Amino acid sequence: MQLNDSVSDAAVKQYAIERLSKLLRHPDDLVYKADDVRRKLAQEKLLIDAQLSTDVRRQFDDVQEGIELLYSTRGQINRVKTDMQQVDRLCNQAQSYLTNFDRIQKISIANRNFVRANEFYLQFNEFHEQYTLVRQMLADAQTHFEHGDFNLLRLHYFLHKLEDFRSRALGFTGVNDADSAQTLQQMFGGLDALVAEFEAFLWHVANSIYDLSLRGRANVVVQLLKVVEAEEAADRAQEREREGAGLARRQSAISSTSSAASASAAAAAALARGPRKERRVKHYRQKLLELIQSMVARRVDDFIANEAAGLDAITEVTGFVVDELTFVAEAVAPAFPPSYFIFDVFVDEYHRAVVRNADALSSADDLEGGAILALLRWVREYYTAMRKELSIPRDRLRPPLLDGREDQLAQEYLDIAVRKIREWVANLMRTETASFAARQDAPTMAEDGLYVTNASVFLFEIVNQNIDVVIGAQRAKLLCDLVAECNKVFQDLAKQWRDLLEVEKAKQIDTPDTVAEGLVDYTMSLANEQIRSVVQAETIRDETGDRLSRSHQERFKAELSQTMDIFMNVAEAATQTLADIVFSDLRPITSALYTVDWYQDDLLQPVIETLMDYCQDFHDHLDKYLYKRLMQDLLSRFALSYIDAVAAKVKFYKGKTSEKLNLELHRATKFFKQHMDAGAVAETLNVVRILISLIDSTPTMIFLEFFSVKKQYPDLPLQLVEDILSKRDDLEKQQLKSILESLRQKFKGDTGSSLAKQRTLFSKLKNYPPLGSTTPGRFF
Repeated sequence: MQLNDSVSDAAVKQYAIERLSKLLRHPDDLVYKADDVRRKLAQEKLLIDAQLSTDVRRQFDDVQEGIELLYSTRGQINRVKTDMQQVDRLCNQAQSYLTNFDRIQKISIANRNFVRANEFYLQFNEFHEQYTLVRQMLADAQTHFEHGDFNLLRLHYFLHKLEDFRSRALGFTGVNDADSAQTLQQMFGGLDALVAEFEAFLWHVANSIYDLSLRGRANVVVQLLKVVEAEEAADRAQEREREGAGLARRQSAISSTSSAASASAAAAAALARGPRKERRVKHYRQKLLELIQSMVARRVDDFIANEAAGLDAITEVTGFVVDELTFVAEAVAPAFPPSYFIFDVFVDEYHRAVVRNADALSSADDLEGGAILALLRWVREYYTAMRKELSIPRDRLRPPLLDGREDQLAQEYLDIAVRKIREWVANLMRTETASFAARQDAPTMAEDGLYVTNASVFLFEIVNQNIDVVIGAQRAKLLCDLVAECNKVFQDLAKQWRDLLEVEKAKQIDTPDTVAEGLVDYTMSLANEQIRSVVQAETIRDETGDRLSRSHQERFKAELSQTMDIFMNVAEAATQTLADIVFSDLRPITSALYTVDWYQDDLLQPVIETLMDYCQDFHDHLDKYLYKRLMQDLLSRFALSYIDAVAAKVKFYKGKTSEKLNLELHRATKFFKQHMDAGAVAETLNVVRILISLIDSTPTMIFLEFFSVKKQYPDLPLQLVEDILSKRDDLEKQQLKSILESLRQKFKGDTGSSLAKQRTLFSKLKNYPPLGSTTPGRFF
């Protein structure tokens, strides 16, 4: 608890220091702004205190109100409990007063049966009249169908009442009453025929959805759908009734010993509902969707047979489908409930009909080249029109037209083009890699002084030729496929260059006396050539991409962006190689940091002189963008070398170490500012200043210093801090142990969430794991 309190106080102090540093930036502010700042902070404190006081008072009021409500609720529950007990007691007493309760109950049941029997008698008398009325209504609807002068809902309502009455009547007679069953069969004999006639009329109306919508009779379509939904609801009720009956039978089998009271209650409930004959499940919705499928297929087949027969007129199908679906979206779909997703249903059915006819045309044995091109062009126009006119993406239309076989026709050209590109690139790489490995002559120098090889010019010459041919054929997808295949070739090319760089770098570092000279110059020429390739790929992307349709423009530009990334990765690998070579030359010096030689001699001067020689060549012969990236890499490595060296067997002397580090830091800053932005230099070298602050901090300020640094660098490894503190000569063993235990205790709760938001140079340390890894303490 004391540790947490001290941490909280330290955090408050740190926040106060940071805020004052923002408010009082200059020495003169102490004279001119101190009073204003003091008054401002006092006003803020008063406001905060008042707000806290109000919130606390409101919270106490809410708590008091809640407690009072709980007490009142408890009293109400007790009163209700008492009242219910009294009601139960009175009910039990009342039963003893009713000596003829069973007889009264039987009389009540008999009375209900008489009422129900009377209702059935009246309905029996009215059935024939109702039946005649429904038949007449159906006949009138069939006669006036063209005018739409009928009401499906009213017709269905009366017919449903007749069916419901028949179901209840047959349910009451049972299965053993032969005479009643025969009488009812004669009475209801014509109802099945009337239902079948109504269903035929209903599906006739469904088949006329297009005509009705075209004539503005969407109300008839709505009536049709309401009838379908009503029958679907009845189907679901029938299914639930079946499931309930089955569940009741299973429960009865499980518990055969039911109480007489529960059995009597169940019988009474069943009697109240009344027995019914099981209803026939009609599946109107499924039938409606199947009818739509056959209707759409018939319309498409008729149009192709009459208006678009043969491949010459196949393009007319696109306009027909777009017009049909537009009409569906505007006139038909609004009448359907949203749960039908009816527009998607029509899209699927139209597309399936088109696919079926297109497959029949494309499977002909005598299909010629011109017909193939016409078919492929129509496929492209069909998908484009569906996307532009109806906002239906290609992925939404399944199955694909021609079963996806249009790619096979375009693949022949693509295979030939890629094979030639691979052969040409292989010959080019054979020459370029041999020249790079031998390094017999100095690399070619361009007019701007950069080293180049001109390989990018030859490489993109053949690529541009194939791109121009494909654009002339108006095959945007083929163009994207061509670039994608070229990327595969470029990936192989990039791998060869990276592998060659690794091999040559290893030779240069391990056995510098046995390798050919000029690796640095040739590496710069390779990096520059990759940048030239990036520029050419970017030109193709921007100029050619704008000429493509939107459906392919994004993919084409994405593929060219990937091409640029491939060449840029090789360029970065080349700059990494240059940095590795530079620091391999500096390794004897960087490995001596914080040793006796470092304390006694000036080891930084040869480092600066070496960097100066390399950086001058980089400045003169390396692309400017890559030069900036390389200098940043060199600066980062330089700074990290001071941090990684802490892991060695070294010692830090208070005052002496920090004095030498500050001197070297000043000289290094002066050098790097000649090649880089001063802000970037200061930001990168700040990690060394952090090292100095941890070496110089007093024992009482180490804790505060560590967490101040950790806010700026959340991935600062604790192990690094432990190493720095353990190698200080001014900390005693017991004192060091106490400090490290405090740091570990606070550090234990860090889950690494801040690291996910920010990664700094500390994540690139070679000798220390990043924040979040679990490593045991190495001391005490």
